[in-house]
Amino acid sequence: MQTSRKPHLEHLLQTAPKTLGVLAAIALAFGVAGCMTLSEVKLDPTLEATRVKLMEGAITRDQSVIQPLLAPDFAWREDDAPLDEEPYDFWNRHKLWPRLSVLLQEKLVLQNGLLKAPRASLSENYKGPRLAWRKVGEDWRLAYFLAGVPVAP
Repeated sequence: MQTSRKPHLEHLLQTAPKTLGVLAAIALAFGVAGCMTLSEVKLDPTLEATRVKLMEGAITRDQSVIQPLLAPDFAWREDDAPLDEEPYDFWNRHKLWPRLSVLLQEKLVLQNGLLKAPRASLSENYKGPRLAWRKVGEDWRLAYFLAGVPVAP
């Protein structure tokens, strides 16, 4: 009985590379391969240092610490902010400092060149708070911190 399985096993081993190639092509066609880049990443020490500094700035709400850590095109609202509004005004008014502090501690996931948190924010249906980091020159900067859709009480 074992002799009858051997030819079948040899056939499977010979066709495996072709089968895997077809499966890889299907995965690419359906965008599954893109999801493979959505893994948690080991953080660059410079990003980790910047993140810790921003955490400290968020705890103390020290704008002079936070400002240099924001990307030049930093976004804090999903709509157009009034010209005279700063992110700190918005965060104070909506009591967002604790959310920012929590998100800064989340594990980051790579998507489209941005390091994002939380992982759930990668879903198109996610409407909660989220943030992302990106490189600006040689430095890591916070690209956005969005509060998400307000939760009804």
